[in-house]
Amino acid sequence: VKVTKTIRDQRKIPKSQVLEIVAEKKDQLAFEKVRSQVPTPDLLGPEEYERLIENTKAFLTEHSGSPLVSDAKKILAELQKEDAEVRAGGIKFNGELVPASERAKKAYTLDSKIVANSVTTNGDAGRRTAALRAWTKLEKDFKTSRAFIDTKPYVIELMKTQMALIDKQLASFDRRMKEREDGIARIPAKDRERTERILREQSDNYLNIIASEKEAGIRWISLDPNHQEPMKRMRQLLERESQRLEKLSTSQLPDGDHAWEEAWSALQGSPTPEEARNALATARSGQLPKSYLEKLEALAPK
Repeated sequence: VKVTKTIRDQRKIPKSQVLEIVAEKKDQLAFEKVRSQVPTPDLLGPEEYERLIENTKAFLTEHSGSPLVSDAKKILAELQKEDAEVRAGGIKFNGELVPASERAKKAYTLDSKIVANSVTTNGDAGRRTAALRAWTKLEKDFKTSRAFIDTKPYVIELMKTQMALIDKQLASFDRRMKEREDGIARIPAKDRERTERILREQSDNYLNIIASEKEAGIRWISLDPNHQEPMKRMRQLLERESQRLEKLSTSQLPDGDHAWEEAWSALQGSPTPEEARNALATARSGQLPKSYLEKLEALAPK
């Protein structure tokens, strides 16, 4: 039974009170999948929209006589509208569809918010390593954005949480290793060798993963509670970084968001060479990264 539009519950009905049993209709079951497609998640790409659109069209073909066709057509129209905007360069973020023109004007701000959202979304879900990797990108590419400034306190607390969890794992490490050894010793000899082989393979796989991450220049490596040294190194890195961020003053940072918008607006239409030079100087004063400066330079007259 539906408690509200989105909340369902279960209720037991005594057989004596059942008047009639009506089989659920196939079109209703199929439409549930179509209806669940909207509202669409943020940041979908053209391929994902194409899949949702094809799912809806398939329902309309297979259940053309269903009373739910009109609802499915509305969903199809909504999906096609969003798809067209995305293919034109727009994006959906925070539940809102941002047209291509507005996205270009606010590219630096919007991109920084998307990365910051990755930090908090992963952090809230307990994926702290992924959150810290997203933070590294935010600090590297968007240090003069409002999103960076607003996310800094969250990351400091995230780092402290991660340190506390590592401390707990390190404190129990010797006990856990002893318990594992004792457990293996109690396994019958015929099965013990297989268990030890599986554990060695798991350990080798983990060491290969962190070796690949280090080679790729990833600071925040994956952690395994059964490997002490990587946890110790990560604990030290977390402490250094949290202390550095606590001391980092953001009050003197330039306003990168404003610098991008001002430069982008000045380069629209047919700016004079002097106007273009001033616009690019404004962008550089905002300490925008090279990739964003190149986008602005491409708009300037040759």
